[in-house]
Amino acid sequence: MEKRRIFLIGLPGSGKTTLGKELAQQLALQFIDLDEKIVEKIEMSIPKYFKQQGEGNFRLREKEVLHEVCATYDSFVMATGGGAPCFHFNMDTMNEHGQTVFLDVSPGDLALRVMDEGVEKRPIFNSYDQQDLIQEIRQLKEKRQEFYNQSSIKIRDNQITVDKIISNLESL
Repeated sequence: MEKRRIFLIGLPGSGKTTLGKELAQQLALQFIDLDEKIVEKIEMSIPKYFKQQGEGNFRLREKEVLHEVCATYDSFVMATGGGAPCFHFNMDTMNEHGQTVFLDVSPGDLALRVMDEGVEKRPIFNSYDQQDLIQEIRQLKEKRQEFYNQSSIKIRDNQITVDKIISNLESL
């Protein structure tokens, strides 16, 4: 069986985990949540690790786990953390090992999604006010855009579907 690795990237709230699970099911591939693998390794929640060890140490663990997964599994759909592509040449690693799909959702829609599920679940955000959060998301997107733009597929839509992802994968 040929290797098939699909990495979903995008800002927090863009649907990487939700769409990733559905995509994996439709393609009969294993689903891997990079953040869940990191939590298994560090044995604490990511927000707690961020507080205790800092973002720098978290990004190193993230890189290690990404490399471990690529060395261990031949085929999967992975939901990455929003910042994963932006550190330690992780984007290069993902592009070398598979196809990267950037789920590009507008900052306004992302803010609504993040607020609906609770800002405290996203350690990267500090705002509890919707307008402030939209601004924070815009700034984060600006910082990360150069990495996200290196993806093999970009889907810009506020209603991204698994079918849309599959048709983009097939057209590569």
